[in-house]
Amino acid sequence: MNAANRARMREVIGRAVRTGLFPGGVGPHAHGHAEGHDDGHVHDHGTNDAGVDTLPTAAIPGTASVAPPASGLPRRERFRAALEALAGVVHEARTRDDVVEVIAGLAARLGARTLLAWSDEAIGIAGLGQALAARGLTTVVPDIPQRGPEREAKLAELAALPLGLTGADAGLATTGSIVIATGPGRPRMASLLVPVHVAVLHVDRLVDDISTLLATRGELVAAGSNLVAITGPSRTADIEHTLSRGVHGPGEVHVILLDD
Repeated sequence: MNAANRARMREVIGRAVRTGLFPGGVGPHAHGHAEGHDDGHVHDHGTNDAGVDTLPTAAIPGTASVAPPASGLPRRERFRAALEALAGVVHEARTRDDVVEVIAGLAARLGARTLLAWSDEAIGIAGLGQALAARGLTTVVPDIPQRGPEREAKLAELAALPLGLTGADAGLATTGSIVIATGPGRPRMASLLVPVHVAVLHVDRLVDDISTLLATRGELVAAGSNLVAITGPSRTADIEHTLSRGVHGPGEVHVILLDD
């Protein structure tokens, strides 16, 4: 596929996403609550990381539907309530030092000294890597060979890291989801490969829902190599409808809400 065809394809897909139907609505400005999936780390098309269609949470024995937070609450509180209802964890931060403190605490619990991370610029906090280094933590933005034995060795090395650190391009208050676009300085494996994923979400990037996000920030569709909506820890019930976490992605998701 040449560059012109690739650009045309992005344009067509982007327009379709921005103007398509959304759950409970008839256009990009309609609001509704999408049916939940049992794998929280999902692509925006509603399958798990292995590309397998997932079951609604309500279909899993031993689980119950959780009512969405009251719409009258501020976005911040709705986001927290929605994510915590799915076993996600929300941390509050006002400064870079607060963010470092949360990350250092998680790393200490996991016995981690190295983090699989996005670049400081992609996360949106200048000097974050240096501040973490002062706490004895090394951030690695992976550079993986495309082929050969070096690729396998590098992937095996990264797979041993327990903690991934990313930013977030948006947060969805209705579902407690974070939306991230991957690309240079934004490796997708920092949110998919690790057992524990921690994301820094600037509070001013909170919006109500996915339809609002795509209506107001449609450029995110073409912002990176892929666009992912992550809703809580990875969950699956593929085997006998028994709920398991961490099979197709991180078993823990922590979001640091940062006031700018």
